[in-house]
Amino acid sequence: MKSNKGITLVALVITIIVLLILAGVSISLVVGDNGIMTRAKDAGTKTNEADALESFKLSVASLTTEYTAKVYGGEKLDEDEDTLVEYVYKHITTDLQASDCTISDFKKDAGNQHCTVTKGKGTVTIYYTVSTENDSITNITTVAPTTTPTPEPEPGTD
Repeated sequence: MKSNKGITLVALVITIIVLLILAGVSISLVVGDNGIMTRAKDAGTKTNEADALESFKLSVASLTTEYTAKVYGGEKLDEDEDTLVEYVYKHITTDLQASDCTISDFKKDAGNQHCTVTKGKGTVTIYYTVSTENDSITNITTVAPTTTPTPEPEPGTD
């Protein structure tokens, strides 16, 4: 009797089919709609958006400190820098460029305002409050401020 040693053609075909299935699953996990590559790009964009917000906050804080040091140090300011808000408005674009960010629609009018800051592929809308009474820029966030609606009067009451 002859003894057969080795792999049969059927076993070889089954092995190749299993490897093809594993390769297909692996490729879809890497490049699919919810794959590793897509999630990595999304994470990069979210990181750039968070960096843009932090850069804006740091720029406002840095310019506030710079302005305060100049005022209390007796340094003469330009005519268009007589308030903190004016000082920040004048210098924020240059300050953000140092962080590889660009800003658009920055407003210095009193009240709730918003601007757009871009870093890399991340663009974020930043909301903030300008107070001319306190000469400040506060409430810096990416969440739009909500306003409480005025309640309607009850029918029949005056």
